[in-house]
Amino acid sequence: MQKTKAVVVIGGLLLLVGTFGGCSNKNADTAFLDLNTRILIYESTLGGGKNLKVSVTDKRRHNVLMKKDSERKIRSGRALVVKNYHPSLRLDTNFQQTATEAFQLQGYATDGKGTGSTRELTIYITKMDLRLRKQRVGSGALPQVQARLRSKMKVAAKNRGMAYGNEYEFFIKKSYPGLPEKIETEKILNYGLTQLLHQILEDPKLAEFLTS
Repeated sequence: MQKTKAVVVIGGLLLLVGTFGGCSNKNADTAFLDLNTRILIYESTLGGGKNLKVSVTDKRRHNVLMKKDSERKIRSGRALVVKNYHPSLRLDTNFQQTATEAFQLQGYATDGKGTGSTRELTIYITKMDLRLRKQRVGSGALPQVQARLRSKMKVAAKNRGMAYGNEYEFFIKKSYPGLPEKIETEKILNYGLTQLLHQILEDPKLAEFLTS
């Protein structure tokens, strides 16, 4: 199968609104992330025009991407995150638009006007958790701040009475000499979402199942 490389913009960057220090809001414990995902993918004819229905469900217990530190840490002045960071838009709604456009670029028909019976693909977001922690790198060294992102998704696909499922996980950590700048936080969050979507798109068993 011949693929044509194309730079494709899907949505926009996952932008962090405001700083760690504060965000003007009626709820002093809440700040928001503006979710606009941009990724690069390869355009192809993999789907062959077959009908595919894509849906995304957020299965996380709490709608928080970055949880504030304990009240004890906040009172002592040792806190790095003093607010709960929520997505300003529903994470599942935003990611569904991105995933749908990505599968369209792979040659699937997501509008019901394709060929054959409709394949169904449900993506479950099960974890998206960014945490900041102070750490010491050695005797006499200045403390660093480490950002850790743990993210997980799973899929459940159906095709003519048959089923396929798989799980995908991505973890990244990076250290900074101090509290990371907004742009650095954006990079970690965007990279995590991008990697998970690419794992789904590049799963050979899922592609074989959906195109059979």
